[in-house]
Amino acid sequence: MAADDLFLSYLVREIGHPLDNSVAVEHMSGMQVVEALWPLNDVFRPVLEMVRSLPYQEQFEAAADDAIEQLVLKATPWALQQAPVWRILLERHQQAIVLAMLNERAGNPLMPIPQGLPAAARQGAAMLFLLHQMKLPFPVADRTGLELPVGAAPGSLARH
Repeated sequence: MAADDLFLSYLVREIGHPLDNSVAVEHMSGMQVVEALWPLNDVFRPVLEMVRSLPYQEQFEAAADDAIEQLVLKATPWALQQAPVWRILLERHQQAIVLAMLNERAGNPLMPIPQGLPAAARQGAAMLFLLHQMKLPFPVADRTGLELPVGAAPGSLARH
């Protein structure tokens, strides 16, 4: 399924009714997207030592897309994914956070969502919007020295 169709299908599933002209749209800011994606750092932490030194291999991008779909749509964890798939997921995750922060700094809204989207669905929405079939906006980085920060994302703890 195309990324846009998958994203819209997920939103419909999560709000429980079709997206039509009566559904108001709001935009998540860059910081809200960072806050939604930040918990994925804990998913990467146990495999970081094994994954961060691997080269980025484009032939695993489709498998990474499938892993994202399985996690978001069926809550299937990534534990059994091959190491090169993890590397694709890590790169996309890191680049999505950088992209979100740059949009926050520029004051640009980043991601449209229907008003009333449950807070619990925002991570899945951000993953489908940014990570699924992601065309990397920046060159692939050498992640061998990557250390994931501990703790919560910087910013307000207020519910949005």
